[in-house]
Amino acid sequence: MAEYDDTNRGAAFAPFPTQKMILQGKINDSGRDMKVILVADKTKSDKKIVEVYAKVGVLFENEKKEVEGAPDYTGPFNEVRRLAAWKRMKDDKPYMSFNVTDEKKQGSAPTKPAPKQAVIEDDDIPW
Repeated sequence: MAEYDDTNRGAAFAPFPTQKMILQGKINDSGRDMKVILVADKTKSDKKIVEVYAKVGVLFENEKKEVEGAPDYTGPFNEVRRLAAWKRMKDDKPYMSFNVTDEKKQGSAPTKPAPKQAVIEDDDIPW
């Protein structure tokens, strides 16, 4: 059986019931500013923790979806790459799937469209 390759792919789901965003701000690491989010959570043994998440990109709504399967959102990722995101549903729960690619060069051929997606109304998305 072949092992699943998730290189340059990912997904995001609704937070766990134990997770709660508590603060946002920035940290300077060796002269480099980073935006951060702090999330209160608990370990499996019920110990309280605060997880620190750093901003790695931003997604903009794709208002010009000219090709079926085009991403719902795109934007810069880790300063030199691109992130594409599709709204999806599984078991009546919304999530997003991601693809990471190299920055598109001017005049380069378009990438292969993603498979057909389930339609999610904006009112159904929890963010």
